[in-house]
Amino acid sequence: MTHPGARYAGPAWLVAGFVLYVVVRRSAGEGLLERVVSANEQIEGEKQYSRILVPMKLGPIGEEMMATAAKLAGESGASVQALFVIGVPLELELDAPLPEQDERAAASLEEARLLGMDVGVDVEGAIVRARSIGQAIVDEARAREIDLIVLGSAPRWRRQSRFFSPTVEYVLKRAPSEVLIVAFPQGSLEEDEPPAPEGPAATLTA
Repeated sequence: MTHPGARYAGPAWLVAGFVLYVVVRRSAGEGLLERVVSANEQIEGEKQYSRILVPMKLGPIGEEMMATAAKLAGESGASVQALFVIGVPLELELDAPLPEQDERAAASLEEARLLGMDVGVDVEGAIVRARSIGQAIVDEARAREIDLIVLGSAPRWRRQSRFFSPTVEYVLKRAPSEVLIVAFPQGSLEEDEPPAPEGPAATLTA
């Protein structure tokens, strides 16, 4: 059997709560049935980027990274800067002739430019040489005052019991800006892509 006091206290609390709800909504200038958007949602919805950096690579992952960056740039009016980092082994000088790597870099940036043109976004390309791919990306992002770095993650790293490549992990830990990872699920890429070296001379960014 319900306690006599509970029969009155329960409805009284409901009425008090409703009155308080009405007072709070009216004081905030909001309708009683109007949806309330939290501060976090408002900030997220208004997020705009002005400079997006895409460390490029050839192939489907690089194409998807650039397509993602171009879409974001088109929505926010941001500039897109494609970066190809050539990793130079320690035994070579940074300016040592590397014709094959130079050719791959030029082809990757041209691919990025064409992808940008398809959606009406100008893509600025740059090639840099460095001992560490990850450090070069971070340094370029800081020097260019980048708002967002778009990286890619190949499914083969999950097959090696790790989610991201060493380069991506490095950038995630040290990036001066937000980082967006374009991740491919297992089985989505079946091409035989050779694994990137994990040392400082890696020439792949993901």
